[in-house]
Amino acid sequence: MNSATSHDVDNQKQPRRPEKNPSSAADGHDPEDLDRRLAEALTDRAPRRGPAKILIVGDKNLCTGDFTAWLEERRHKYVTVERLDEARAAVARRRFDLIILNPDLPDGDGFELARLVQKTAPTTKTIVLSEDATATTATTALRCGAVDFLNAPVDLAILSDRIDSALIKARLEQQREERFGSLQRICRELNEARHEISGQVDDLCNDLVIAYRDMADQMNEVAMTAEFRTLLKQELDVEELLRTMLEYVLAKTGPTNAAVFLPDSAGQYGLGAYVNYDCPRDSMSLLLDYLCQAICPQMASESQIVAFDDAEEFAKWVGLEGGFLADSQVIAFSCPHEDETMAVVVLFRNRSNPFLEDLAGSLDILRTTFAEQLATVIKVHHRASPSWPKDAHEDDESEYGDEFDTDFGELAA
Repeated sequence: MNSATSHDVDNQKQPRRPEKNPSSAADGHDPEDLDRRLAEALTDRAPRRGPAKILIVGDKNLCTGDFTAWLEERRHKYVTVERLDEARAAVARRRFDLIILNPDLPDGDGFELARLVQKTAPTTKTIVLSEDATATTATTALRCGAVDFLNAPVDLAILSDRIDSALIKARLEQQREERFGSLQRICRELNEARHEISGQVDDLCNDLVIAYRDMADQMNEVAMTAEFRTLLKQELDVEELLRTMLEYVLAKTGPTNAAVFLPDSAGQYGLGAYVNYDCPRDSMSLLLDYLCQAICPQMASESQIVAFDDAEEFAKWVGLEGGFLADSQVIAFSCPHEDETMAVVVLFRNRSNPFLEDLAGSLDILRTTFAEQLATVIKVHHRASPSWPKDAHEDDESEYGDEFDTDFGELAA
């Protein structure tokens, strides 16, 4: 059995290329590198020259002259095999630029190798040397992808020219293939970068929308606070102040049963004003008395707005009988000012007409403003109230004496 022989005459060392800095782009997509690679891929460059990888299949003596010496002079790397199975193994192990094929092989038809190479390595070119130079053989060679067909034996000068021509074609196609692969990689990277930028733009737009909504909400809150404060500052009478406050709150909530409870100097709460929307008249007074006794002591120390969708839960929380507020939704909140509860407000109506979800934010702003103005009005009334000169031992007491009694009784609004 004949064995394959390999000759590697390219012993010159190739200069090392400088390594690229892997951290040149923090996000993995260097725009300058992409531009450079894209320009190189789109630029038609001359095909590479120099040593080639050549596979010689069959009798290499079909050429007149010293073919081996010519290959070594050109520094080509070449492998010589004489059998079809050895040729198949060679093309399976490595990729060749050129195959010089004699189709008359001892173990099969050499054109089978040409067909295999045409399918698996289309950039590898094949030159057929045959002693049977017939039209049929030439046609078969061309159909198998051969770039040249020569009648053996062939002159070395002619064969060398044909080899150079075939290598130029092979390297042009290899260059196109590499350029196509480079363009594909660049397109994938550009597409990834596009998706990444698109995602960042979407996130930025969402952030801007959220920021705009927050700013709009804040502006609405500022405008509402200014409007409410302006209305309340016009009232220096407690009854008118309560009336204005309830009218403004009801404009925000819609038709609602409402009650405002005010503390007196002894810390006991009484009804200051109320609005009856849909409660029976004969039971309204009893309900308000129950609410005052049950809810005010608890809400006096409660800083948060309390809301109940289930009347039974509210009844358990305040200790009322569930039948008083059956099928009602209840909101209660205190109005604190300087660590003192100035009022307790209760809103309730049938849960078939529920309160809006954003109502709590508005009420939280309004109750603070109302408490400030109520404290101002009480202070004004306190200063205006007549008082006898105090004894010397009373000078250490508060500036205005006893707390102003804010038990104003019922004021139907």
